[in-house]
Amino acid sequence: MVFNDSTLATVGLIQRCEDWTGIGDGGISGDTTTLKKFTAHINEGMYDVYVEMLKSHDGFDPDDTNYTDYPAGTFPLTTNRDYVFPASMNFLELKDVRITYDGTNYYKATPIDSSQIEALGNATNEDANFSYTEPRYDPKSNGFFLYPKATAAQVSAGAKARIEFTREFDEFAYTDTTQEPGIDRPWHDLIAICASMKWAVMKDADKYAKLKAKYEKGIFSLTQHYGRKNKDEALVFTPMVPEFT
Repeated sequence: MVFNDSTLATVGLIQRCEDWTGIGDGGISGDTTTLKKFTAHINEGMYDVYVEMLKSHDGFDPDDTNYTDYPAGTFPLTTNRDYVFPASMNFLELKDVRITYDGTNYYKATPIDSSQIEALGNATNEDANFSYTEPRYDPKSNGFFLYPKATAAQVSAGAKARIEFTREFDEFAYTDTTQEPGIDRPWHDLIAICASMKWAVMKDADKYAKLKAKYEKGIFSLTQHYGRKNKDEALVFTPMVPEFT
């Protein structure tokens, strides 16, 4: 479903919002101020839906299909310990970190908290208990600290980090027309319903209640889908152990 098609040649998210809210044809698309407000509602609605996808997904990682690359990549190491993800990366969650100190052989890095690190703050001995074949990283807000850090010789040899991550979706601009939500097509209308809810909660309590009921039904369907999207992955059943008192 496209974002906005005021010609009604194809129905877009904005047109669905006009339907769901009862504002009517052109009531949003034909008024720039209202269009800007509903663009914000749609983006916030997309985040609401996206969060539910992230909470429920299986090994089939969700990502906005509007991106032309995958949420993975490499970057060169430095002799510093700290690494910050650039804002352009739209980082949300860190999935995997692998490190090569020689530019060829990658080793999976495992997380560690600073409270577990001996000699923390002692520049001479801080890396003494870490191995280049078993690197560790301490997640820090929008980046991480690496243990052990790379030496100047390793940096020259091509030391790198490879990460996989989850990122934000590609937000709509009010001037968009043909861009579509980057989620599976059957749930595009759910975004319009959520955006309409955000309008109705301030305007019409009865309409809000009806939209909320439809939204919750849609969310249940979406989480069922994303929770079992990889049909090639076998389900594992474990017996429940009865509790004895």
